[in-house]
Amino acid sequence: MPRKKMEEEEIEANLLPVMNVMFLMIPALLMAMEFAQMASINVSPPKFAAAAQQKDEEQKKDEKPLNLKVFVMEDGFRVSADGQQEGAEAGKSQDSKAPTIGLAKQGAPLNDYERYDYAQLEAKAKGYKQLFPNEAVVTVSAEANIPMQSIIMTMDALAGTKCKLAKALKGGEKIPDDCYFWQPIVEGGAS
Repeated sequence: MPRKKMEEEEIEANLLPVMNVMFLMIPALLMAMEFAQMASINVSPPKFAAAAQQKDEEQKKDEKPLNLKVFVMEDGFRVSADGQQEGAEAGKSQDSKAPTIGLAKQGAPLNDYERYDYAQLEAKAKGYKQLFPNEAVVTVSAEANIPMQSIIMTMDALAGTKCKLAKALKGGEKIPDDCYFWQPIVEGGAS
C-alpha cells in the first residue's frame, strides 16, 4: 500500500476574534478617558519684554530680584533667596548642604510623598511673597533620587495650596493673593 503524500495546506489566520476584541476596547478606552482625572502644571517659556510689559518692568526695576531657589533633598528642603541660603549669617560659616526645612516624617522612605514638611515650605513662600509681592518665579531642583511626585508637591506648596489661576490666566483677572510663586522653573543637575 503506497503512502499518501501529505499535501501542505495554507492555514488562514482567523482575525475575527482579534477584531472583535479591538472593537470592544476602543469604546472602553474612550469611556475610561472620560473618568480619568487630568492635571496640569503651569509652565511658561521665557518671555521677552513687549510694549505692555515694559511699563511693568520699569516699575519692577527699582526692586531687587528675589531669585528664590528651592532644592529638594532626601533630608528636607534647602531654600535660598538672592544667593543666600536662609539662616546663613554674614561672616559665619554654615554647612551649605544642610536643609533649611527638615522632614515632617523622620525615617520615612523616599516613596512616602508626605515625608516632607510642605506646610512649612508654603508658610515660607507666603513670607517671601509678602516681602516681594511682584515676584512669581521660583527655581526648583532636586537630588537625582527624589521621586517626581515629591517635586510636583513641592511646586504646589510654593504656588499655594489654595491657588486657583484659571480665571486670572484666561479671564484677565488679578492674580489671587493666595498664589505665591506659581511660575516654577525646574532646574536639572543643580546642587
